[in-house]
Amino acid sequence: MLKQIVYNNLVSLLKNRNWNLLDKKTKYDVFIPPNNLNFSETYRLYIYNRISNSDFDSGISKNIEILSQIYREDVDELASIIIEDKQILALHIEIESIKNARPSIPLFDNLIHKSKELLQEVANFSILKQAHYFDYKEEAERYLNLCNFFKNDKGSLITKIQLPNNEEIKESTLFESAIIGSQINKNLINIVSFINDDIIKVENFEPNDEFLLKNKSLISVNVTNKLKSLYKSIDLADIDITLKGSETTKTTYAKELNSDKMENLGSFSTIVRERMKEISETNVYGKIIQLKSKDVEADKNTIIVEGMIKNIKSKILLHLNSPEYKLATEAHKTNKFVMINGILEKEKSQYRVIKLKEFKLLTNECYLKIG
Repeated sequence: MLKQIVYNNLVSLLKNRNWNLLDKKTKYDVFIPPNNLNFSETYRLYIYNRISNSDFDSGISKNIEILSQIYREDVDELASIIIEDKQILALHIEIESIKNARPSIPLFDNLIHKSKELLQEVANFSILKQAHYFDYKEEAERYLNLCNFFKNDKGSLITKIQLPNNEEIKESTLFESAIIGSQINKNLINIVSFINDDIIKVENFEPNDEFLLKNKSLISVNVTNKLKSLYKSIDLADIDITLKGSETTKTTYAKELNSDKMENLGSFSTIVRERMKEISETNVYGKIIQLKSKDVEADKNTIIVEGMIKNIKSKILLHLNSPEYKLATEAHKTNKFVMINGILEKEKSQYRVIKLKEFKLLTNECYLKIG
């Protein structure tokens, strides 16, 4: 890492934490501490500034050790931010059963898996810039590959992830600017803060269009669903999520999580997709192209219908009870049209009926009249 960048990162970190530059001397920058540290008025922190000298590295290392003692932060974490030019994401989870001990391997592995899914989803959102999507960009995988899960502290589960900072994740084009790691990290902490503060905590959550438009840049169905999955994986334990870097420190909290608060996330995702016209109630007319169940007496049988939705030939998957499935079997055998009335949800390559209100067999003459 270039020594100038290391020096810049250290100075930026101090300024971000409200240290003030008092004087610049031949070998040192002199800083005075912020009031919240309650230090003596005579306290001074000397930052080594001779980047061309051979003892620069040792001088910076001493500065990092001092900051580690002041803030009671891990030396490796500060070195990662200052020397390696990275950002750190810390997940602090309060689980009574693991206090004063390290978490079990299955719990830790599950947390890592869910965290990776969340990080990749935020990267996807940062690149696609859509409230909901089905595609996955290779740049999101590049971002994830640059993340390093490097620390797990004793006691309450504290997992620390080294994130890319100034690394280019998506190249610039004639029409779009490049995207670097810190932009994705900023989206991550801002979206999670928005979800924790403006969705989870709100009783009887019912967002209107004004709310959705106001927070458009923070709305991602995909990220919301991944965060919900992460919270469920830790059994809705209290969690603090902190992003640290040379120019940023931000923490968001999710406390006293329960099923009602998780329901807020589900309702939010549904409402956003309804506004995007991805979930809607409609009538579809078409022919059955596949019977997927073998037991006609079963309560849940699956079929696929091909019909026109918004003037586009589409496949629709739905589940039928036994009497309905017998009708479907007859329609498929005689090549007759069927009518579906229900609430449809768009998926990547098909639609899925999430609430079936009516299913009936039509005569071809009836279908022609409707058409």
